[in-house]
Amino acid sequence: MSQVRTGLLTTGAGGDVVLRRVVVRVVSGASRGAEALLEEGTLVIGTHPDADLRVDDPTVSRFHAELGLLAEGVRVRDLGSTNGTFVGESRIEVAVLPPSAELRVGKSRIEIVPADVPVPDAPPETTRFGPLVGQSATMRRAFGLFEGAAALDAPVLIEGEAGTGKSEGAEAIHHASARRGGPLVVLDLSVTSEVEAHAARAAGGTLVIERLDHASAPQASALVAVLDRRERGELDFRPIGTSRVDLRRRVEEGALRRDLYFHLAAVRVVLPPLRDRREDIPVLVAELAARLGHPNLGLSADELAPLASHAFQGNVRELARLLEHALSATGRPTAGPAPVITAPSEDDGIAALPFKEAKEQLVESFEARYVAALLARHEGNLSRAASEAGLDRNYLARLAKKHGLR
Repeated sequence: MSQVRTGLLTTGAGGDVVLRRVVVRVVSGASRGAEALLEEGTLVIGTHPDADLRVDDPTVSRFHAELGLLAEGVRVRDLGSTNGTFVGESRIEVAVLPPSAELRVGKSRIEIVPADVPVPDAPPETTRFGPLVGQSATMRRAFGLFEGAAALDAPVLIEGEAGTGKSEGAEAIHHASARRGGPLVVLDLSVTSEVEAHAARAAGGTLVIERLDHASAPQASALVAVLDRRERGELDFRPIGTSRVDLRRRVEEGALRRDLYFHLAAVRVVLPPLRDRREDIPVLVAELAARLGHPNLGLSADELAPLASHAFQGNVRELARLLEHALSATGRPTAGPAPVITAPSEDDGIAALPFKEAKEQLVESFEARYVAALLARHEGNLSRAASEAGLDRNYLARLAKKHGLR
């Protein structure tokens, strides 16, 4: 990015990456025309001289309402005012409004006007970010998002299958950011529930929240609590979340708290599976070989051909293990004959993964095949299919949606 501006890095209505900012303007009363720019943190409306947007209105409290930027709009929180904060005719305690909206504090009307700043896509020459490499369009776009996130202090959500580089991307954002001198703390929700302790250890640095798709209800509540405190300035860390599944779908299914998702998805980066970016295999092989002590390894198209149609269920991690095995077979640490790379069978690929990941992938694969065949036999009729399988109809519907079958 050629110029760093302040704002919340997110995706606009048209799908473009923008720095979200809003102008908050008084449109009625003695302070009509007064305005303030909300581009980071929070903005307080009130009559007190220290309020960010001062409103000269006896019906407005000293510190009346607080506005904060979120990926999906503006969160408005009443601060215990005497005469209330209203959206339309409804008095609210907390509400999330679209970037273009109006509210009322006391007798004064306040409008919120979008002031987004477009962020250019990653330049064509951007083919790496930290340890991640790739020349495909999807990876270059991901690198551009990573660069933009590193330049700001926005929360980031990184999604992708196992082995696509989520943890490496999170670590690279930390090391490219102004927080690089602070701690990098990893909270794996599949292992521990010590949310507050990890957040405290991340003070001044970055908290990487891994396996958000595993978040239990108590973990989600604890995360929302510490992320709320971060937004209020009580805790100082930048959160980066990772997930192996599309968390938007989890929110739609009611399996994940909506407020937790929007706390983290200011910048959402989806890392594609290796099978969807096969043009990156040559550069990945060169990069991985260099890390294994073969910086000058050159493989022809014929030598790489066995990888062209492999499913790579373990993605880049599986490619790395496959290459490591092939290089070790040469018996030379830095030079020697070109390795013979044989694409493993599906079972071999699974066996190359850690047990937990291999089990998860097999279960996912079984679920998808089973549900597809079941629905096909019953021509998509969920009730009949659920009855045959001995499953609850709603559960079968969730499985079908999860695997893109409905």
